Amino acid sequence: MLSLVAVNYLLFFSGDEVAPLTLQERLQPPVTVNPGEALPGVEGFGAPTDTESRDGRPGSTQPSPSGQPAPSNRELDDFGQPVGRKVAGTLQRGQTLLRALRAEGVDNRSAVPLTQAMEKVFDFRTAQVGDAFDVWLDDEGQVRHFRYTQSALDRYEVDLADTGAYVARKVAVPTQVSVAHVGCAIKSSLYGSIARCGEGSQLGGLIIDLFAWDIDFFQDVRPDDTFRVIVEKISVEGKFLAYGKILAAEYDGKFGRHRIVYYTDAEGASGYYTADGRAVRKEFLKSPLKYTRVSADTETGMHAQLSKASPVVYTAAAGTQVWAVASGTVVFAGESGSLGTAVTIKHDNGYTSTYGHLGQLGNGIKVGALVNQKSIIGHVGQSGKTSQPKLLFSLRQNGKLVNPLKLKFAEADPVPAERHDHFEHEVRTLLRDLEATPVVGTHERRS
Repeated sequence: MLSLVAVNYLLFFSGDEVAPLTLQERLQPPVTVNPGEALPGVEGFGAPTDTESRDGRPGSTQPSPSGQPAPSNRELDDFGQPVGRKVAGTLQRGQTLLRALRAEGVDNRSAVPLTQAMEKVFDFRTAQVGDAFDVWLDDEGQVRHFRYTQSALDRYEVDLADTGAYVARKVAVPTQVSVAHVGCAIKSSLYGSIARCGEGSQLGGLIIDLFAWDIDFFQDVRPDDTFRVIVEKISVEGKFLAYGKILAAEYDGKFGRHRIVYYTDAEGASGYYTADGRAVRKEFLKSPLKYTRVSADTETGMHAQLSKASPVVYTAAAGTQVWAVASGTVVFAGESGSLGTAVTIKHDNGYTSTYGHLGQLGNGIKVGALVNQKSIIGHVGQSGKTSQPKLLFSLRQNGKLVNPLKLKFAEADPVPAERHDHFEHEVRTLLRDLEATPVVGTHERRS
């Protein structure tokens, strides 16, 4: 796949590297592209046509949201299909889109300008093995319509305009959002319980990220703990695609009950807060280990003297992700004697955190690198003087070792006093619905 990405980049794209889009960004309405001077008089592409929305086939031209018609000069037969023939394929390992089109019988007079038009809306460096494409050719063998599908949300189309040039657009894929109420009792691991209660592992990641400032899912989770969440579910054409925002959540266990709600104020600012309006986000995370599906069933331990300042030793499976407990700057990354491979990060307020016995460093982790809270800075390993995979974590303030398990860290700003009435009004129903969400017991299973 790396070779495919590299070749696609060299052939079709140049310029600054583009970061992958998040799911929320991908759910935004697509931008319609008109290649400007190359296509005078061609403008305004909108949402897919009615026929495309139903079955994905090209159909009649429909107005876009801007009121402009989407261009299409495809000649249709008596059955509503383009005149000519259709070919389809997928990208193979080591294959560029241009080569894939040639392999399907599309000659250069169509393939080259088609790919050049498409790079206006698609970054070829993100092309992957298995990406699918469909090509409609007329009786002379020229491409009249092209469709490229990378995922349920990432679809692109190229049409031959009346000017004889190709015009590309990203297709507006309609999505549906529903709200689900999920309640589950912990039987063994968080991820195992989520699966037993009929939900996907992605929900586990959302729950962990949300409670990361208050719960160490390696240490604090016990059998018969319960969680409840009210969460958005995003679907495309009736098929589940992904979870959206968690609107409200509760974790009730041996170490207390934590409730979180998503709140948007009158000015449109949003964030997560406790039920009484305190910010969920804190200066430091509860644990430097990211609890994942891979490490969920592995026995993990923590050894620390709570009565005095000391490093904390976490025993965990090799490869378990280690994340930065707070934002900061990497001041050391490399071999450090008995600590083996280690990373030290400088934070605000005189704090530094050190992570030892790493097996490998995270991408881009080097001296001078800026990291965000929850950035993956490495993986648990067995480097240095240790007989088993483990993480040695220490926290210092102004050079003095402190006990991270005993400190109370600063919180982000709470809901302002003048907005408390609005906050309570907005979250009242969410909290009531959360309380009423039934819990699937440890001996029950939901498909």
